[in-house]
Amino acid sequence: MKQLLLATALIALPVAAFTGYSVFVTKAATESTAQSAGLGDLSAFRAIITDVQASAAKGDLAAAKTRIKDFEIAWDDNETGLKPQDPAHWRQIDDAADATLTALRTTTPDQSGVIATLAALQATLQSPSQVVQ
Repeated sequence: MKQLLLATALIALPVAAFTGYSVFVTKAATESTAQSAGLGDLSAFRAIITDVQASAAKGDLAAAKTRIKDFEIAWDDNETGLKPQDPAHWRQIDDAADATLTALRTTTPDQSGVIATLAALQATLQSPSQVVQ
């Protein structure tokens, strides 16, 4: 009987300790992800900017100007949901978007300037807290 209790204890204690540790690590990782999520999933916005970058790289600034309108509409439509989640990061992205819109909408857009503002916008969408302004 003592051997049975000892065997049970020797099995149950490590299992309980491992399970408790796993729960703690998983919870910490989930909280860390939630804190770093900021504005959440911005992949739809990044996809639009990728399209605009492709058009600009080919020199088709008219197509880039047309496609950036899709970004502008989507960004504006989602402002009320995104901005309260992380106002500072939202502002960084919005400022980068405004610079891109201005570069594309000038009377004679400069391809290299457009490409540079698009790269900055894409970088800001990827990781707004990493972008220095």
